Amino acid sequence: MKKKIQIVLSDESWSALESLTNEANEGFMNGTINYSDVVNELIATGKIDIRGLQAKHTNIRKSLRLMASQKEIDIESAIKALMDLKSKGVKKANRSQMQMESLDQ
Repeated sequence: MKKKIQIVLSDESWSALESLTNEANEGFMNGTINYSDVVNELIATGKIDIRGLQAKHTNIRKSLRLMASQKEIDIESAIKALMDLKSKGVKKANRSQMQMESLDQ
C-alpha cells in the first residue's frame, strides 16, 4: 500500500535530491525516475546515523531541564556531555555541507 506524506526539505537536501534524480535520469532511455523514486530508494536501502541525527537536533535547554529534574546528578559533567554532544552534531553538519558543496562542483 502506498502512503503519501508531505515533507519539508532543507536547501541542501533539495539540492542533493535534484542532483541524484538528474544523475539517475541522465542517459536512462528506458523510463524516468522521479523524486519519489529516489527518496524511496534512499530510505529503503540507506543507513542513517541515529546518534548523529539526535545530536544534530538536541535541544540543550530541554536536556538541562530534564537533568535538573533528576536527583543525584553531577551538573558540571552533564553540561560538558551536552556541549560535547552538540559540538559533534555541528561538526557532522558542517562536514555534510562540505560534501554537498563538492558534489555541486
